[in-house]
Amino acid sequence: MKAFSNIIQRRDWENPQSVNIHCLNAHSPLSSYRNLKHARDGIESQRKSLNGQWKFKYFDAPEQVDGEFIETSFNDSQWDEITVPSNWQMQGYDKPIYANVKYPFEVNPPFVPAENPTGCYRTQITLTKNDLKNTQRIIFDGVNSAFHLWCNGNWVGYSQDSRLPAEFDLTQYLTVGDNTLSVMVIRWCDGSYLEDQDMWWLSGIFRDVTLLAKPKQCIEDVFVTPDLDACYRDGSLSIVTKITAPDTYQVQVQLFDGENAVTEPHIDRPHNRRIDERGTYDDVVFQTLHVRDPKKWSAEVPNLYRIVVSLLDRQGNHIESEAYQVGFRKVEMTDGQLKLNGKPLLIRGVNRHEHHPELGHVMTEEDMIRDICLMKQYNFNAVRTAHYPNHPRWYELCDEYGLYVCDEANIETHGMQPMNRLSADPQWAHAYMSRYTQMVMRDKNHPSIIIWSLGNESGHGSSHNAMYAWSKQYDPSRPVQYEGGGSNTTATDIIAPMYARVNSTIEDDAVPKWSIKKWVSLPNEQRPLILCEYAHAMGNSLGSFNDYWDAFREYPRLQGGFIWDWVDQGLSQWDENGEHFWAYGGDFGDIINDRQFCINGLIFPDRSVHPTLEEAKYCQRMINVTLAEQTEDQCRLTVTNENLFRATDNEILRWQLLENGVVIQSGQQVLSVAEDSKQELVIDLAFTPKAQAEYHLNTDITLTHSTKWAEEGHVCATEQFALRNHAGLQLPSTANALAPQLNQQDTKVVVSSLDETHQWQWDTESGLLTHWIVDGQPQVIKALVDNFYRAPLDNDIGISEIDNIDPNAWACRWELAGIGQWERQCTSCVVQALADSVQVTSVFAYQFNGQIQAITKWQYTLNNLGEMNIAVDVTLADHLPPMPRIGLEMELPLPIETANETPVSWQGLGPFENYPDRLAAARFGLHSQTLDQMHTPYIFPTDSGLRCGTKNLNVGNIGIEGDFSFSVSQYSQQQLTDAKHTNDLTREEKIYVRVDNQHMGVGGDDSWSPSVHQEFQLTDNQYRYQVTLTSAS
Repeated sequence: MKAFSNIIQRRDWENPQSVNIHCLNAHSPLSSYRNLKHARDGIESQRKSLNGQWKFKYFDAPEQVDGEFIETSFNDSQWDEITVPSNWQMQGYDKPIYANVKYPFEVNPPFVPAENPTGCYRTQITLTKNDLKNTQRIIFDGVNSAFHLWCNGNWVGYSQDSRLPAEFDLTQYLTVGDNTLSVMVIRWCDGSYLEDQDMWWLSGIFRDVTLLAKPKQCIEDVFVTPDLDACYRDGSLSIVTKITAPDTYQVQVQLFDGENAVTEPHIDRPHNRRIDERGTYDDVVFQTLHVRDPKKWSAEVPNLYRIVVSLLDRQGNHIESEAYQVGFRKVEMTDGQLKLNGKPLLIRGVNRHEHHPELGHVMTEEDMIRDICLMKQYNFNAVRTAHYPNHPRWYELCDEYGLYVCDEANIETHGMQPMNRLSADPQWAHAYMSRYTQMVMRDKNHPSIIIWSLGNESGHGSSHNAMYAWSKQYDPSRPVQYEGGGSNTTATDIIAPMYARVNSTIEDDAVPKWSIKKWVSLPNEQRPLILCEYAHAMGNSLGSFNDYWDAFREYPRLQGGFIWDWVDQGLSQWDENGEHFWAYGGDFGDIINDRQFCINGLIFPDRSVHPTLEEAKYCQRMINVTLAEQTEDQCRLTVTNENLFRATDNEILRWQLLENGVVIQSGQQVLSVAEDSKQELVIDLAFTPKAQAEYHLNTDITLTHSTKWAEEGHVCATEQFALRNHAGLQLPSTANALAPQLNQQDTKVVVSSLDETHQWQWDTESGLLTHWIVDGQPQVIKALVDNFYRAPLDNDIGISEIDNIDPNAWACRWELAGIGQWERQCTSCVVQALADSVQVTSVFAYQFNGQIQAITKWQYTLNNLGEMNIAVDVTLADHLPPMPRIGLEMELPLPIETANETPVSWQGLGPFENYPDRLAAARFGLHSQTLDQMHTPYIFPTDSGLRCGTKNLNVGNIGIEGDFSFSVSQYSQQQLTDAKHTNDLTREEKIYVRVDNQHMGVGGDDSWSPSVHQEFQLTDNQYRYQVTLTSAS
């Protein structure tokens, strides 16, 4: 069949049985080397890239396509050119659509919208007579979502499954000279119902296109399975090779370490293993190589060998070779644990979408390496390919750099009701099995892959049982995981829940999410638990993350998890003023969207890091330092090496002793800690403690030599120990001091230092400090006021939308209570002249809807030295929800031209942003940053930039002392609340200084239910705090 009209009439894109038509069977990647040395060295393969500029024409539906475009004679000179690989939405055609759960079209499987954007591609390949002596195969590594292929006007075939290769044999259609390839790519197909995966819906040929020349007698597939003996010392490789050749041909296998042969060549023919009573295979060769004490593979020490598999004719002449990187390792499930080489793993994992802010779903090798290096620098050892097989090169890099991989099938039906509707439908079984089996067939030789995943959020149905059963038969060397059905399904070897909490259970009749501690203690449950998703890192999030890691380290069968997720899926856009911003759902006119729910990464789209990544790095550290004992002149430390397969042979411990945040002593010690072992270190301290001083010991574990993923000096792990507690805030000493001058006329109160360099003014009707002037310069431009509000975080908003308000969300509860809108009224303002100071006491009542919400009392104490102590008492009404914050706000003048140069320095926790439930990684010390650095530019603007545990703060001329948290910003909270993107924010010519006595946690177990733990909620009715303000003018 070649008539284009027949293709349109067939409508393969609405038939779940039409998955791959005329595609070659799935197999491990092939390269076809023409001699053994080339195969060993990985050079001069017979793969030819067809990437580059192709002719392109966009249509609104496949029915609108001119069928003549498939013919060699068609004139495409008026067509556009497009880069292959690319997503056409990123090239200016059609529009990106982001949805998390919702399908962006009417749900009526297997049917898709009549308006079905279609992209037609054309290119030419030139072949010689010599080329045509080989078979010529074309490989499309990724096309979204379905496509038909023609060669020289002849229909070749059809494929869907946007994340796996489609390979066709072109040989019969090719001629010497120029050959025309024509491709029709369709945006929506029945397979789209299986790809509802919390990401941008983008289309086109977005992965590599390759022409592969193979001899007519050739290797079709190779399956290499490594194993280790019972002592995990000696290794073996089981090699199963499928050939297209007479059964008199031979297969030779040989293992290499670089250029050095590890084994002698091993040669066998088909029919060499009896399978059952009917005999042997005539096209499969079974072989085994034994290696004495090989170097083992792990994510920590990713030792690789290269196996070369060669096809020889009956005389022993070389026909072709294939080659693969292999690693000796053994994955097991014993004692209720996932083990590698006999040792239980702790998965420090993250979910990763393939996302580029300019290229969409196109990933370059450079992008992949950057992601891997960042992951390893921040102590990740595992990645889940959420929610589809990744680019083939990704797995090779994970093999080389060392990351454990959970390889996930391209299946998710999150928007179906119920989710298992298609999973339990026999009409869709072939589509499910095809997606899973082809993934395993492609990726089976990678040592980095230690877990297969049946997909994501598709409920549980018979297709999952079938995929699981096939997997255990085809590749019993790896466990299988699947989240759907919780622990109630047998289609998973690992309990793999998402967003289960450490201690609290989320009840659900269908699939309850027990607390992870309860889950592993359920009767008759012996499987390990590895969270397939947890710690939803949406915006300013990751609160209480350390609770998970305390549990992982305490309970042996809690073996870690994969954070959701790696990168914010923002797309680069510019507004009408040329301002850049990161776009999310709805920004392209996509009516069906899930707004900023794609913005939940640990890093920004450009790979700059969120502050949350520092918390993840700390909690996931591989080398742990604890303070075992402290004496007057020594600290005894215990260094625990949580690496399972390598000693600390490339690390050194550097330490610093801090007095009030200032380094007064430092040193370093070489580490010599065996894998999975401990070492005691003694640090001699030479200092005399001072009264009212605070002492800390910092330790850094740093690399002594560069690695593939980090430079020499990279800090792998940090720790800080408080050696001496602070005695608390000392009030300004006014003994024997003279009181400042007091002048009161009607409602105006003026307090001045005797030399008149300092002046404060109050309005007794409002009770507010209206002016603070030093050396004739105003220090504040607005009165100091109570501050109870924060611009809502994503976790505060929850699932609330304009037309669907979540009444349980913090932001909704705060809005109903009017927080941020209360009317302030001064009920009294009393001025007292004391012997050594002046006191101004103002009491404020805050009302909303005719009810008193809060009463605050501010007591200012002013001395002749220019110091202003402020003591604040806060009483809250019983009916209020937990508060966002308890504190004050002031506005300082700031010339806009010097904003970037304005320093902010503080003694407290830092240097990066930290919040009460996300400060395990922060360190006490003296820190200094610019005003810009104090603001975290979250893609969806929210409260940001808090620093906790502060003793003193200097912003411009203003100094503040006390025990408080603070943030400084050029944006009002109203701006941050109203803004939807960073380009909606306008820098103001002022600095907002927010000083908090208490600040609610950020939460982060998930982002759609209240997830701030009880101990980080502000539920008291009474609060008291005090700070002292000075000016350096």
